[in-house]
Amino acid sequence: MLREYFSGVPVESLNRRYGYSIRKIKELASDYRQGKIDIFDDMNKRKIAMSMISHQEEVQLLQDKIKALEHALMMSNIKAEGYEIMMDILKREHGIDLSKKVAAEQSKNSKKGILE
Repeated sequence: MLREYFSGVPVESLNRRYGYSIRKIKELASDYRQGKIDIFDDMNKRKIAMSMISHQEEVQLLQDKIKALEHALMMSNIKAEGYEIMMDILKREHGIDLSKKVAAEQSKNSKKGILE
């Protein structure tokens, strides 16, 4: 019952389900908080400790993944900037414009290839 209480089940619901008065449920919860009673057996305590360790490891793995993704994003931005510079040089020095045209139409030859 206390496990349910601490997981957020309303005290009124616990009162109906287990038959304890609301005052008694709150008293038991207070006793647990003060360390007078324990709601976990040794096996559950070990599981909780193991889940905390694995939780900490999971947090570390996620932090490492975030760092790797931030690095990949930074490298991608550098690469995109490099391409823009190369396209500017091609346009300025060689008169070649490789930028995409938004309203560009597909050539008749390529349309033919698709339909055939």
